[in-house]
Parts: sequence; C-alpha cells; structure tokens
Amino acid sequence: MNKKKIRRYLQELRYILPTLYFNFHYLPFRQAIRLPIVLYKPHLLKCKGRIKLEPEDGRIHHAMIRLGFRQVSLYPNNGITWEDKGGTTVFRGECTIGNDSYVSLGPKTKVDFGHSFAARAGFKLASYVGITFNRFTRFGWGCLCMDTNFHPIYNMTTKEYKPISGPIVIGEYNWFGTDCKVMHSVVTPERCIFGMGTVVTRGCVKKSYCVMGGSPVRILSENVMRDYKHDTINDDR
Repeated sequence: MNKKKIRRYLQELRYILPTLYFNFHYLPFRQAIRLPIVLYKPHLLKCKGRIKLEPEDGRIHHAMIRLGFRQVSLYPNNGITWEDKGGTTVFRGECTIGNDSYVSLGPKTKVDFGHSFAARAGFKLASYVGITFNRFTRFGWGCLCMDTNFHPIYNMTTKEYKPISGPIVIGEYNWFGTDCKVMHSVVTPERCIFGMGTVVTRGCVKKSYCVMGGSPVRILSENVMRDYKHDTINDDR
C-alpha cells in the first residue's frame, strides 16, 4: 500500500465516529454498513432531513461521497459544515466536496447531485427551493450556489415584491471557475464553462460549447469544451 492510500485511510479513521453517525442516521442499514459517505472535520449543525443514494450504475460503495477532505491548500483545512433543516439530498454517484465548504438546506428543498459531482475548496451551497446538478458538474475554488436571496425587495411603483427565489438546474458537464456565483432561477444547457468571478443569473446566455463570463454574462469564446479525459496539464518547467 502506497503512502497516499495510507494517508487517506488515516484521515478517514480520524473522524470515523461522525462518519458512522452520519451514515446510520441518514441511510438504511444495508447502505449505511458500507459507509458510502465519508466525512473529514465535519461540523454537523442540523441533521433533520433525509439522504437518498440513487447511483446511475446501481452500485453503492465505501467512500462514494467524500465531504470536507482537503483539496486546496490556499483555503482553511476546516472540513465541511452541514446544516439540514429538513430537506432532501439525492446522490446519483460519486460526489466530492472539498475543505472549507458549507451546505445549508431548508426544510422543503431538494438538492440532487448528479453522477461525478465535484466542488473544490470553499464551496458554499444554500438551498431553500431546489437545485439539480446534472452529470459531471464541476465547481472551482470559492464558488457560491444559492436558490434564494432570502430578503425580498418591494417595488413602491408596482406595489409588488420582486421574486427572491427559484429552482436552479445545471446542465451536464458544466464547469464553474474560481469565485463563480450561481443565483436563483438559473437554468444552464450542457457543456458550458463559466470564467472566474462570473455571476450567473436567470436570463443568462443559453448556449452549449462556449465560455461565458462577466456580469451580465456574455459569450467569451465558442466551440470549446473541457476535456475530462485529459483534464490536467503538468508544468515541468
């Protein structure tokens, strides 16, 4: 066994008690016994909702879902904060959420993590309506995804309140760069790339195979995609 695997097992063992609690609290025994969800430095504020495992291939295995493990050294190595006030979370396969992350779920929401979801360090998710991440969604460092603004704004002319919430649906193979913010009522097509610092709001450009950025969002380049088979370029200089 190499050093990397040994380090990984030691990290898992360090927080085995909260991992055991989390799995057996949320999952039926036949699933929980496999410890498919592994936690690192968890801060469990509330655990009122429910979690459903519905992987695409039907296989549930150990450490299928990894929450809080250190991925980026530029962010604090403080694990993950979990606040579930009664929502439903669905995992449809592999899922990784890195260090310094926060997940907050309202009492009636449903968050659906598609197969091979990955969010790097500093990921913040707040859902009180509903969020669907389709297959192979990727978030870079310090991203925020929230389906509500929490505070209504009153229009004194129309005597109406502006909509403050709405479900989010993220298309397959979407990639959000560092510090992206995805706001309520957003729907994106497949194969989109959002550049660093993009604020994605409803009404954004709905076109696949392009890079988008800015606020308001505009197309920066077309006919491009992230190549998941060659996803890392080594710099040997």
